[in-house]
Amino acid sequence: MCLSTVYNEKHEVLAKNVAAVRSEKGRLIFTDIMGISTSVDGSIDKVDLMENEIFIAQSAKQSA
Repeated sequence: MCLSTVYNEKHEVLAKNVAAVRSEKGRLIFTDIMGISTSVDGSIDKVDLMENEIFIAQSAKQSA
């Protein structure tokens, strides 16, 4: 099973063990293997499938 870690521009961890990513009403929603969702205003900057990393360019607002 391949799970990813989500980072912001400062390389801070926003979410770990992410199994699903979706976009909803301009927000990115990351759901981990426990079913816990983290919602972030922003866009995907880079996805590295070999390293299981997702990098986000965040907007001003953020909520978890």
